[in-house]
Amino acid sequence: MTLRVEFVTDLGARVSLEVQNENELLEVQRRYGRLGWYSGDVPPGGFQFPLDNEPDFDWALLGGRKFKNDEGEDCVWCRGAVYKRRELAAVDTKKLRLPAAVKYSRGARPGDPDYLREKSDGEIEYVTLAIFRGGRRNEAYATRTARPESLPAGNSGAAARRPTPSRY
Repeated sequence: MTLRVEFVTDLGARVSLEVQNENELLEVQRRYGRLGWYSGDVPPGGFQFPLDNEPDFDWALLGGRKFKNDEGEDCVWCRGAVYKRRELAAVDTKKLRLPAAVKYSRGARPGDPDYLREKSDGEIEYVTLAIFRGGRRNEAYATRTARPESLPAGNSGAAARRPTPSRY
């Protein structure tokens, strides 16, 4: 079976590739994601992943890179924006029951479509890249621990040559 995946490069060019199966698809997404390329659009509410995947999630799958900002907060640089890590407490009311979660979000911008905007307490609106809640861990989403000897830990391929954004 042949699958086709379309990427958008960090400069906005569209590139189509063919892969042989689902496993190869994830590896291709990792490889090109390390360059800042991404495939697909962020769904309303953000991508949904199991909470157990959050500590070692491979952000290259979405075209992103994790880093710490000047205040020491965990952030992800993805698709031209910085998303901050936010911990959400569990909710247990008569109307709503949700387990604790971790999400990566940013303040909404004037050009963001309404379907991506989330309202919070007050007038602040957010756009979520990803939310980690419940579910079973998926090893396919975890970072690979084995690294080529020529690269320092925490860096891979072209991403090792690019500067990490420090503050935006």
